[in-house]
Amino acid sequence: MVSRRRSGAHRPKCFLETLTISLYLRTLQLASGGNDNKCCIWELSSREPRVDIIDHKAAVKALAWSPHQRNLLATGAGTADRCIRFYNSSNGELFRSVPTNSQVCSLQWSTTNREIASAHGFSQNQITIWQYPTMTKMAELNGHSSRVLHTTLSPDGSVMCSAAADETLQFWKVFEPAVKKKHSRSESKSAADKR
Repeated sequence: MVSRRRSGAHRPKCFLETLTISLYLRTLQLASGGNDNKCCIWELSSREPRVDIIDHKAAVKALAWSPHQRNLLATGAGTADRCIRFYNSSNGELFRSVPTNSQVCSLQWSTTNREIASAHGFSQNQITIWQYPTMTKMAELNGHSSRVLHTTLSPDGSVMCSAAADETLQFWKVFEPAVKKKHSRSESKSAADKR
């Protein structure tokens, strides 16, 4: 359980300059990234990070947990780093580092396919769609005139909204939507009869 006390509460060093956090409910882990160029991975029941990742060369601005592979955390960092990194969150092992040629400001996994979207700042201010694990570029989306600050996905996971320092929102169809299984009337009736 995370404490909400303010006065006298223990403040771990990882949270002193935190830029981003991401909660992974499947394993009750929290990742934090900050201006100290570190990514810390926490168990929700602990007051100290279980894993400190110190590979980044700039502030860690983007974190995203894979919905397809347990304990797979993607990270992205600023202009001096310009890479997307993939880690095993249970032990901090680096799986892969991919240069992007611009700062990584946000990451979003597709909920349906093994793809990840990265949003960037200097120098191109683009959104790139990558096939995971090959990290082949599937698409590059341009439309912002300055750094993309944040992204979020629609409830069906198909549309991404990006907010940028140019004070605009852009909406992009980036992934295939999650397909809901439709039941026929006969299936619904037979299920009701079984009750």
